[in-house]
Amino acid sequence: MTAEAAGYASPPDQLARMAQLRRGARKGRKIRRVLECELGPAPWPDIRGLDLGCGPGTITAYLAKCAGSFVGLDIDAEAVAAARRRFRYPNLEFIHHASAALPFEDGAFELVVVNHVYEHVREPAALFAEVRRLLKPGGSAYLAAAGKYQLLEPHYRLPFLSWLPRRPADLYLKLAGRTEGYDVKLMSYRRLFELLAAFDAAEYTARVVASPQEFGAGDVVPGARFVRRLLAAAVRRFPAVAPTRIFILRPREDYDE
Repeated sequence: MTAEAAGYASPPDQLARMAQLRRGARKGRKIRRVLECELGPAPWPDIRGLDLGCGPGTITAYLAKCAGSFVGLDIDAEAVAAARRRFRYPNLEFIHHASAALPFEDGAFELVVVNHVYEHVREPAALFAEVRRLLKPGGSAYLAAAGKYQLLEPHYRLPFLSWLPRRPADLYLKLAGRTEGYDVKLMSYRRLFELLAAFDAAEYTARVVASPQEFGAGDVVPGARFVRRLLAAAVRRFPAVAPTRIFILRPREDYDE
């Protein structure tokens, strides 16, 4: 799978937001606080982590401060080069890699971060198979994933864009004044769960919605406490209404491929 075939959507405004240090630190803090529910309070000096789709490296750099070591990997050579220039920590490495098979041995990591990545690769099933392969026994993966059927598409902020087939979506983007084609491949949450059959999945979405301050998510889950509780109840009852769902994945020992 080449970088071009991988289909990574990179609208310039989105990449610019990803490169902001404060934004990266906020997102890294949210990930850390979910992970602390599974791994215990940071730092985790015995953890070697991998951030798949690290982009310009802001989240990876934050997480490297919490772990023994971290590797950020991305198909975007320019983003990886920028991350290397910007973040030079002794326990942090950035790798440019553009094929589906990842360049690590089996069980190389205690932690893998998959933060809004699956929709940018050609074969999501191969991605999750690699995540499982790379995790040590007892290891964990953090997964944040958007679903196809949400009102506002998360990358381009256009209503119903992700519902459309490729050609109508391309036309929609053109009419909206965008020059790039729509190469994001969001799927339904039902289909996503089919790809996660090899994992035990602990979901944190409703918990984050109900207690956003605890998870550093007050900027994305505003409102009074009773409103947040109503939203959390709705997410528990109708998970598909959540724009993003958050999971901790652990490989199933009884999974038969």
